[in-house]
Amino acid sequence: MVIIDSKISKLNAIMRRNLSADDYAKLCFQYGIDMEGSGDDFSFELTSDRMEIISEHSLAYLFSCLLRGKTHRNEAIASSKADITIEKTHRPFVNLLSVKLNEPVGDNIKELMALQDKLDRTIGRNRRMAAIGMFDLSELKFPLVYKEREKNTVSFVPLGQLEKRTFSEIMSDTDQGREYASLVKDKSIIWEQKDGKIFAMPPIINADFASISGKTTNILIDITGMEKGAVNSMTIALIFNMQFFGDVKVLKPEYKAKELDPLLKIKENEFSLSLEKIKNILGIELNISEVSEALKAFDYAVTKAKSDFKVKVPFYRQDVIHQADIIDDILRFVGVDRIKEAPIRTPSIGERLPGARKIDSVRDVILGFGYQETELNVLTNEKIQFSKTLINPENYAPLVGIKSGEITMARANILPEMLRFVSNNLNKKFPQNLFDVGYVLEGSDGEIPFINRLKLCILSCGKDSNLTAVYGVVKKVLSDSFGIQDVKLAEPPKSHAFIKTFIHGRMGELHADGTNIGTIGEVHPEVLNNFGIELPVSACEIDLYKLI
Repeated sequence: MVIIDSKISKLNAIMRRNLSADDYAKLCFQYGIDMEGSGDDFSFELTSDRMEIISEHSLAYLFSCLLRGKTHRNEAIASSKADITIEKTHRPFVNLLSVKLNEPVGDNIKELMALQDKLDRTIGRNRRMAAIGMFDLSELKFPLVYKEREKNTVSFVPLGQLEKRTFSEIMSDTDQGREYASLVKDKSIIWEQKDGKIFAMPPIINADFASISGKTTNILIDITGMEKGAVNSMTIALIFNMQFFGDVKVLKPEYKAKELDPLLKIKENEFSLSLEKIKNILGIELNISEVSEALKAFDYAVTKAKSDFKVKVPFYRQDVIHQADIIDDILRFVGVDRIKEAPIRTPSIGERLPGARKIDSVRDVILGFGYQETELNVLTNEKIQFSKTLINPENYAPLVGIKSGEITMARANILPEMLRFVSNNLNKKFPQNLFDVGYVLEGSDGEIPFINRLKLCILSCGKDSNLTAVYGVVKKVLSDSFGIQDVKLAEPPKSHAFIKTFIHGRMGELHADGTNIGTIGEVHPEVLNNFGIELPVSACEIDLYKLI
């Protein structure tokens, strides 16, 4: 959540309107913003998806959109080369912006500091992933260099101080130093200007002489960080917000190593949208003019042909990743009161789906053989799913914004997780006969890139484990739960994803009534060694969607 503290009078001044607190309460209800306060002072709480709505000016802009006010569309953000060098550091990614203000900062300095702090704590994860520095551009002497320096050589007058301090004094005597000390590694990162004078120590503190004040008219902004995506996301949010104060340019420094370039791309994604799609999701009829008005009010570029639309998403809307996000904006604009109440009709009493009963039957049959059901990890990593199991990686679903190398993707197969389970329980009694019924994520050619598929994995690990034992369980499951008697093994193609996972000559594709439903085999010794398993393992993985 992001909380923006503001005054009704300030928002009215920005929008050049004369709205009451009740008017703002209605707008907040329309968009889904929590509003609390009294008199002239209010707090507005927004969900974290609109990461660019983080200042009073951007909040006022959102209200203006709802009131069919002026849009903020900027097709191209200007860029220019700068006499700035970025050297390789332990905080490698750097973006730079310059802002020529429409007027001196003045009282807006509080809003700029609040904007910086909110972005540092949200997208930047308390400055660890990314952080912002703002400087008075007129006080700097070019060229500028971003680099590392030995800590014992760093000294400057930090923000709010009168005397020069050493690195150790800054870290021990300033609030910023104490709070963010853990972000500094073996060497200190500094910004150095032409005369060798240090004007900042990212991401800790700026030098006092270069800090912005009420008289500042030109600002240099640096966005530095450990994670490229966070640095770029923060930069886009800054560009959007700083445009309310003046002309923004993206500066292009010289990167001393190619991998340092954050490759900032300010682009507008495009989606196709139809009136029928809008009706199916919202359940209400909207005409072309209503949809166009709603989209343009929220700064979308719209090209229409009959009942279809081509919609370009504003560059700053990082939350829009699907058509449904655009349709959500349309609903917020036209109002939820357009959705009419519908009577509840129940054509039948509630009961479990037929597929659920089939799955219960599968479980009962396998439990009857003395197998134990597990509940394995859905989130995993490529090493377990592919490298250790020698499975050919196909179209799988990686995770975005990951924090740990242990969790980088959604599982594409159950067998690797089953092998990991056995390897984590080598001190338990053998044989271990296990099964798991669960979902995997597979690539799709449809509108949604990945779909859930329900799979069954059966595994037997013990000194007498072999393909025949597991095959017998599979035949009984198919017979009792699905009425399938025609079960055969077929030679897998050389391109099969599991071709190296199982022992050659001791694996096969499972065909039920002529349909390929999965794979069965004895796990290859190399795979077992990768998991530290010393006993034979036989297993199968079956696609239950093809049976239900």
